[in-house]
Amino acid sequence: MTLAVGIVGCGKVARHHVPALRAARGAELVAAFDVDTAAARATGAALASPLAELIDRVDLVAVCTPPETHADVAFVALAAGRGVLVEKPLAATLDDADRIVAAAQGLTAATGFQLRCHRKVPARAGSIHGIWGGPGAATVGPLLDRAVHHVDLWRALLGDEVARARVTETADGVRLEAVMRGGAEPYVDLPADGPARNELVVDGRRIDLYAMDGMLGRLRHWRELGRGGPYQSAFVAQWEAIAAGRPPATVADGRRALEIVLSS
Repeated sequence: MTLAVGIVGCGKVARHHVPALRAARGAELVAAFDVDTAAARATGAALASPLAELIDRVDLVAVCTPPETHADVAFVALAAGRGVLVEKPLAATLDDADRIVAAAQGLTAATGFQLRCHRKVPARAGSIHGIWGGPGAATVGPLLDRAVHHVDLWRALLGDEVARARVTETADGVRLEAVMRGGAEPYVDLPADGPARNELVVDGRRIDLYAMDGMLGRLRHWRELGRGGPYQSAFVAQWEAIAAGRPPATVADGRRALEIVLSS
């Protein structure tokens, strides 16, 4: 059975979800809603307005609106018995995150942490740090826009919980660093300027999350060529997991990552 998905908010992050839903097995984009009708039309999906009309048509709502509106949109969808994928950060405040988590009981409810599905990222690690830099247009800043992804990977790969975290200034931006309960000390650097880059160092091995790896990598993963590379493929894998009933990251995971960043 195909999962019918409606997307709410058709801006920058939707440009990853729309092609991913076209490529994903088991999921289909059937409707789109945005206050900007032209943006919704550009998805190629049927237009739905108001929001209630979209909810009536779908099994699951992809919440891709600005973070401060996530809770309101997700709550309406969940109250109608629909599943949700809420883009990161889960919300702009912990109170709003708690509203989503409470409303999601018994329903499919995922946070958009697609890096858990990245083909280069291992299932487990003993050490991890990273960098995410380049131009960004998010209204919430790099800690909530980007660092939450890496925080989620710390918890997933290290199989451990953050004991404490703090933000420090660097020469070109900020660093979020943590100490895990088991003693590991992950961090992510967030430079304000420079080229677009999103990299991890996992157990001493550098992983470029954007790039294909040499000619052999291009031959093995030729379907990614011209289609956003491995970073975009992670969105496809995320949707396939959700369609199969296995959300890679829950809204509780999204809440915890938000809590860690806000407390740092």
